Amino acid sequence: MSKRSSLRLSLNHKVVLTFLVSVAVILFVSVLGVRAWINKKTAVFTSTTSPQHTYTVNLKGAKGRPLLIPYTVSADLFKTGEPYVTDVRLHEAWDAFDLSFEAGFPEIRWPANNVVEFYRPEYFEDGNNLLIVQNRSGKPVKCLFIDAVSKFLAVDIRSGASLSLRVPKPRGDWQWIGLEGALDDGTKISHRYNKPRWRKKENCTYLISIFESGAAIDPPFDPQELLFSSF
Repeated sequence: MSKRSSLRLSLNHKVVLTFLVSVAVILFVSVLGVRAWINKKTAVFTSTTSPQHTYTVNLKGAKGRPLLIPYTVSADLFKTGEPYVTDVRLHEAWDAFDLSFEAGFPEIRWPANNVVEFYRPEYFEDGNNLLIVQNRSGKPVKCLFIDAVSKFLAVDIRSGASLSLRVPKPRGDWQWIGLEGALDDGTKISHRYNKPRWRKKENCTYLISIFESGAAIDPPFDPQELLFSSF
């Protein structure tokens, strides 16, 4: 075998070895990254308790801005210390251009003993709209997640009950309201409202009705109309 052939084989061996080492390093780093992502996904970063100490909500996941792997924030809710609702998806950020949870919803408050709100105070500077949630299903609502600039998690809404929730006006030209939840018997609740803003300079009221067959969100209306409505 000539010296040139030996040199070529030696170079080929080095290339193959370098490639294998690179692959091994990439796999090792990937495994570490996945493990870190899993740990971060399940790690609780804050906890809040209702005014009457009936409910406790633990927030888990990654609240910052993602770089390579999407970040999510979920909630586990406990009632009188016992698990009640788990893995309620509150927020997703897919890349560095998406709003992070810690930037968009840094504050927590309880508008009622069974409702927790995640919000940013500055979003209310341009005024607010009102969401009126009415349970017309004939059954208790076990859990309801409402996404409307601020985010709400409501539980144990009895049949015939209603909630009034103040939300910031939309930051863009469209009003977005998203609902996800379940009745006490496990029936799923899911609805989306996405329409152009109505009367941008005025405060608007939206009626959210929960039925046994699903949910409906009515366009803005005069709250006085509720005085003449019945369940």
